[in-house]
Amino acid sequence: MVTSINKNILKALAVCTGFFSLASCREHSISPKGIMPEVDNINTFALGTGDFDISFYNRLSDSIITSKFFLTTGTTTNYAIGLGGYTDPFFGKTIASAYLQFTPYKSNFKFPANITMDSAVLVLPYAISTNGNKSYGDTTKSLNLKVYKTTNKVEVTQAYYSNSNIATETTPIGSASIPFSRYSKYSSAILATGDTTTGQLRLKLDNTFAQAFKNADTLNFINTSAFQEYLKGIYITPDPAQSMDLMSYFIIPTIASGDQKSLSAARIEFHYHTPDSVMMSSIIAKYEVCGFFSNYNRIYTGAPAAAYLNKNSDSVLIQSEPGFSTDITIDQLNKIPQAVINKAELVFTTVNLAGTLNSIFTPIDVVTPVLLQNNQELPLYEVLDNNGNANTGGSLFVNPYAQKKTIGGIEYTQYRINIPRTLQHIIAEGKTKITIRIRGSKNYPGMYRVLAPGITSGADTKFQFNIIYTKKQ
Repeated sequence: MVTSINKNILKALAVCTGFFSLASCREHSISPKGIMPEVDNINTFALGTGDFDISFYNRLSDSIITSKFFLTTGTTTNYAIGLGGYTDPFFGKTIASAYLQFTPYKSNFKFPANITMDSAVLVLPYAISTNGNKSYGDTTKSLNLKVYKTTNKVEVTQAYYSNSNIATETTPIGSASIPFSRYSKYSSAILATGDTTTGQLRLKLDNTFAQAFKNADTLNFINTSAFQEYLKGIYITPDPAQSMDLMSYFIIPTIASGDQKSLSAARIEFHYHTPDSVMMSSIIAKYEVCGFFSNYNRIYTGAPAAAYLNKNSDSVLIQSEPGFSTDITIDQLNKIPQAVINKAELVFTTVNLAGTLNSIFTPIDVVTPVLLQNNQELPLYEVLDNNGNANTGGSLFVNPYAQKKTIGGIEYTQYRINIPRTLQHIIAEGKTKITIRIRGSKNYPGMYRVLAPGITSGADTKFQFNIIYTKKQ
């Protein structure tokens, strides 16, 4: 269970200023034949962590653009929103809410005459891929959600950020507690159409909302512009009075053209009947004309992470954005003579939570290292070609990807970031220090994190900076 925190783990994280991670790559040589020269201490030398002054500064990235956010699931890319919340034993609480706009499935939409409105149901397709479901936290738990109407429009043309908000009405139009199993794999039969849907969150809205739609002036439905003046948008958020143990992504699929059912779309279904038949119509979230975005609220108050915020520490702390990132500054580069840098790597090894109730808080699969100069983020030279243009193969060389590492019979996650070309440029410019900022990726906002020790922790898991260079003759 997410809410059961191992006190010994938490204590260790809070008092040990050295637990938090990133970055990896195979050893690469920049020699012509791609072979790492042997260290002979005559022409080729090695330096390590203890040869430099190394410091860590933990900072906060408080916002990213979340409107028109793309999520890759397997080989498919879809627009997506995040919903839910959880409490990390180190980083505290994360709450993901979403704003969403709709349009009628066709112009001049109207309900048939003399119907009885039965219900309205918010439907959100769940993000499923061959690499696993896109959820984070305790999947034995539920999403406890409330839905509100917004009082201002969710604009399709506006860029919204993870800390953006839109005013809402005070009374919800629906609420529900929905177990993970009810949207991750549950099948639901739709009486009105005879169809069966799977992998979709279904939240029944209040009957007053459904009845108001039935009774609304048909001029509100003649086109998208008129409709979005009538229903400016909805806001979906975790119920603050309920537990928050789980966060999931839901997709806004590409819809070529809407129909009365639109069973693959993010939508609101209206179920109604006449004396002779049962029917259903939908309003749909069509990304070309409907705005949407997610709000990711990080709350560090009372959590161990609060003591590290915007401070130096002996730890690397990273969250998928928005959240913590770490600046690593390496000083005394003047110890390296004018030389060919054959190898320069930063090594981080995560705190191991395997076998504990906190092991569900897993590390990021890829991090984002950038060069920091004059407080500006610049791409590493490894990801640029000689003309300064993006080099598509550069990230493979830098290799900021999580990999498994067994130390003392225990499996950890480790990252090894290669920066020989970047270091070569910094030294060639006569600079004596370099700062590399390690950010979480934007791939999975609100999910995943890294806790890695600094330079004063145990020998096998502490931070490493490894260099091999060859003197110029």
